[in-house]
Amino acid sequence: MLTFVLLSLLSIILLLLWLRHTGKRNKQGRAVDSRIYAAHTQSRPVEPLEHSTGQAFGLLLKAARGDRSQVEKWISATQQQSMPPLDRDRAIAELAQRLQASRR
Repeated sequence: MLTFVLLSLLSIILLLLWLRHTGKRNKQGRAVDSRIYAAHTQSRPVEPLEHSTGQAFGLLLKAARGDRSQVEKWISATQQQSMPPLDRDRAIAELAQRLQASRR
């Protein structure tokens, strides 16, 4: 019984040492980058203001700190609050005008 316990402990220690050794290096021998891929993409400042959807959308995107889902929520809310409902481009323009007016 003691032999089984000692062999089990030895195998666990060897496994941990092997995992530690292989986890630090990749196949070329360089240290592996432990940073999370694209962790900064939702919080970085958006520059320049001109985007594929226009400058007004760029202003909104900058105000939302790059979070497109937040901008889409603002646009949907603006479209639904108006009577008759606004189209997407008009809602974006109206939100951008409100944002610029609030910053003055």
